[in-house]
Amino acid sequence: MSWELDWDDEVDVVCSNAGLAGLASAVAAADAGADVFVADGPPDARRWLLPECADPDTASYFHQLTADLSVDDLPPVDSDLPVRLVQAAPPAGRSAPPFIGSRLRDWAALCIGSPTGYLYSRIGDQTASRVANAAGELFEVTEVGSVVPDPQDPSGSVARWLADEAQTRSVDVVAVTGFERLVFEEGMVTGAVFATGTGPLAVRARHGVLICRAAARDSAAGRAPTEGEPLLRVALVGKEGSRFGRVELLTSDSAVASGPW
Repeated sequence: MSWELDWDDEVDVVCSNAGLAGLASAVAAADAGADVFVADGPPDARRWLLPECADPDTASYFHQLTADLSVDDLPPVDSDLPVRLVQAAPPAGRSAPPFIGSRLRDWAALCIGSPTGYLYSRIGDQTASRVANAAGELFEVTEVGSVVPDPQDPSGSVARWLADEAQTRSVDVVAVTGFERLVFEEGMVTGAVFATGTGPLAVRARHGVLICRAAARDSAAGRAPTEGEPLLRVALVGKEGSRFGRVELLTSDSAVASGPW
């Protein structure tokens, strides 16, 4: 039974991989005073979401969250690191958006198709703020910091920058050989088990588990912007009521948003 599992570690947030989403989440959580565990596994050519996981409880959980989607048929997104043009704050007088299930389904599909997508086992983030795009659509965002990516390798350079930021915060990044399963107690995700060269590693999550993709970091790191340079803000972007999100670059400058990213 899951409550009889001998935990090897216990933290607030567990990230399944040290890719863009895992590192961004780790940095954001560390800045909020949380303890974080990040598994550093090998890159995987499959989609970051693993509905074919060998553990039946974990596979059932993934399938329940994607029951109205054909995950294998989802088209990939246009960019490895999306750039979103946003307003600094929601339009005046705008209240919380109405719940529309199809929009959340479309958002989940977009995130699953994105290399920077992630699934978090808990809904909602008290540290998130709202922004709106040009059409007035609202998003929940948690900003991590500002960066100038390498135009030749924006995704890789931001990943290296995030890895450096995580290191300065002493985030616990542990090498593993793979993700094995989630752990459930009374139907709730309470941790994750990873494969290592010396056997399973079980990590309990007091708040939640983030499932995401691994990423290679063999390129030069992005850098912090100098005074007067246009800002690109690295952020975790989600929708109210959804467990899915993805890492994006945010800007309020249409000229910056248009490229060369």
